[in-house]
Amino acid sequence: MSSGPAPTSLLPFGRLAPGVLSGSATRARQATGTHLQRIDGYSLVDGAVATGTAVRSSRFLVGGHQWELLYYPNGVNYLHRGFVSVDLALAGCGEPTATATASYRVTILDYAGNAVHSRIVGPRAFDRRASTWTGVEELVATEELAKTAPFLIKDDRLNVRCDVAVLVVETKTRNKWFMQLDRAINGFR
Repeated sequence: MSSGPAPTSLLPFGRLAPGVLSGSATRARQATGTHLQRIDGYSLVDGAVATGTAVRSSRFLVGGHQWELLYYPNGVNYLHRGFVSVDLALAGCGEPTATATASYRVTILDYAGNAVHSRIVGPRAFDRRASTWTGVEELVATEELAKTAPFLIKDDRLNVRCDVAVLVVETKTRNKWFMQLDRAINGFR
């Protein structure tokens, strides 16, 4: 059922009535942060953690959201057994939103802090209410990791770095600014 076009008297495309103009300003920016996950006793983790089981980092804050790095030393599932898998998870509770858009780079470092195995993911949508895979299924083959272990693992410790970039969108009311713009366009009333 169509009511037809709106009467033109309801569409004031000329001067606006005083006090009815409102506005807002939206700004998008990127918030960045880095988390270093140190896995002590790596030889025990590598041998004992089952396929599909993650070593979780502590929670860290980037862009107003809490995150966790999930490191799967023996693959995220049986299809990726024989590979190291990694994922970034939106964690936290009490946050205003349960979703975020982010990109991340995960890197296995040598004991001097240099990047050896690295992958970039995203941008991707994250939702803490839904369990969706956003990670890297095959960061490095476990066989390759074993070959490079003398350069990566010192004192039975492996370092994994995660650099995160989160899209932050902020909107603020700007009624005063829009009123000034209206006065500039339409003159003083």
